Amino acid sequence: MRYSQIGMLIVVPMVVLGGIGYALDRRFRSQPWLLLAGLVVGMAVGFTSFLREVLSAPPDGRGGRKGP
Repeated sequence: MRYSQIGMLIVVPMVVLGGIGYALDRRFRSQPWLLLAGLVVGMAVGFTSFLREVLSAPPDGRGGRKGP
């Protein structure tokens, strides 16, 4: 994965799960609790996938490319 895409690993789960929480809040009239829960879970999922990606990167910083 390219390093420019790593930031999306945190943003996308927050937006998706926050959006789901927002929609459920509107449906069940529980504002803002499900939105906040979705954002927190999204942060946890995003941060976990971010750490997994960064820690699996090769130590030379090449991002898995071969050659000079």
